[in-house]
Amino acid sequence: MWEFIIIFAVSLLATILSTISGGGSGIISLPVFLWLGISLPLSIAIQKVNAIFFTPIPAYNYLKGKKIDWTFLLLFAFIGLIGVYAGVNILLAVDKILMQRAIGLIIFAFAIFVFLKKDFGMKERTESSKIKRAASYFAALIMGFYESLMGSGNGIAFTALTYYTRGFDFIHAMGYYFAIAFFWCTFTAILYIQKGYFDFWMMLASILGAMIGAQIGSKYARYKGNKFIKTVFTVVGVVLGLKLFLNL
Repeated sequence: MWEFIIIFAVSLLATILSTISGGGSGIISLPVFLWLGISLPLSIAIQKVNAIFFTPIPAYNYLKGKKIDWTFLLLFAFIGLIGVYAGVNILLAVDKILMQRAIGLIIFAFAIFVFLKKDFGMKERTESSKIKRAASYFAALIMGFYESLMGSGNGIAFTALTYYTRGFDFIHAMGYYFAIAFFWCTFTAILYIQKGYFDFWMMLASILGAMIGAQIGSKYARYKGNKFIKTVFTVVGVVLGLKLFLNL
């Protein structure tokens, strides 16, 4: 019972923070799951299964009332699935520390840049460059690959990417990210479960906590607006970036 309660509480808090900032719930939940004695593959499987249930909630809350570019959303998600498949299959071979430090440095740089650029993500803007729009799809492979391994910070990277290539503000970008993450996390969860990483009660506890956290986090962030999201985004980005880079 205590394990169920801990997983529920951690998933709740991690998802609230994730749905507000895009920082990813794994940076909080994975260390706790590992502390509980859960293996890394099973910990990732638990996190990805709960994402199947919680990601539609912030996607809906952030995109409600907005025009959705379904071609971009579905194509970006599909391309990323190739990266997801590669990531799951080389989980045990990849140098996680090196990759983690590289991602941490990038996220930290994004966060500092966003802090210094006062108008970043505050309003939607028109981006007419077809080259930029097309180039954004190449990032889907890398993001899908990283999502299958950890995913922490993917929302931050996606927000920066789509601001410059699509003109999205924070609310719009976050909605798209969670919609796309639904497909990536579903595929990742299926691949891990097929490899035997499954625990019903742990996953149930995580799902319940994550769904409640997703509703609280995304509703509150949508209500507070882009300025609030940017503040949390910057703080989480700096902390997450340093944590990953320093391997804390």
